[in-house]
Formats: sequence, structure tokens, C-alpha cells
Amino acid sequence: MQTPRTWTGSPLARIARMVLRAPRVAMVIGQTVHLSGTTRAEFLADAEWVAHEAVHLRQYREHGLLPFLWKYLVESARVGYYHNKYEVEAREEARRVVLADPSHVLRPLPRHATQP
Repeated sequence: MQTPRTWTGSPLARIARMVLRAPRVAMVIGQTVHLSGTTRAEFLADAEWVAHEAVHLRQYREHGLLPFLWKYLVESARVGYYHNKYEVEAREEARRVVLADPSHVLRPLPRHATQP
């Protein structure tokens, strides 16, 4: 996989971080991973996190920028963040990627990604 383009200190990721009350956030808009509360090096060092965001990068490529944003927001409003099918797909794929690497240690999911 190609190293993703990142924007550290993104104002959009900062807003998401405040809304989610999370210590660190990565979120994809188009083909850029927006980061807040973390560095590019910390993000890239976490294979599971990178794999999760890689799924969102693919989702944007498949659906297009505005159509994906719309579908994602509608899905989140309909079923909530945790049950959003795009988030479920990203979490499942990220777990598959890291479970395939026997040297990787699974970390607990962030609080905002766990079922309430």
C-alpha cells in the first residue's frame, strides 16, 4: 500500500476530536487523512489505524468525494457512528490486516469506536 497523504493538525480533525471526545483522531476527506492529537509518525506506526483509514480512502475513490460524504453522513444519522456500515467495514478490514501479521499486537479500540 502507498503511504497515505496526511494533514497533521487539521482543523476538521480537531472538530471531530472534540465531538467524539477522543484524544486523537484520523479522518479521511477525499484522498487525505486528516490528523488531530497525533503526529504523522505515530499514525503511520499503527498498522491497524492505517489499515482502517485505507478503507476510507478506497471508499472515497469508489463513490466519489461528495457522494461518499453524503452517504456517510446519512448512514451515521440513520444508525449512529458505531453502526455506520462504512465504519464497520473499516474496522473489520483493519482487524483482518493486523491479524494476518503475527507480530502485531492488537490495541483496544478507541472509546468512540466501541459500541455504547
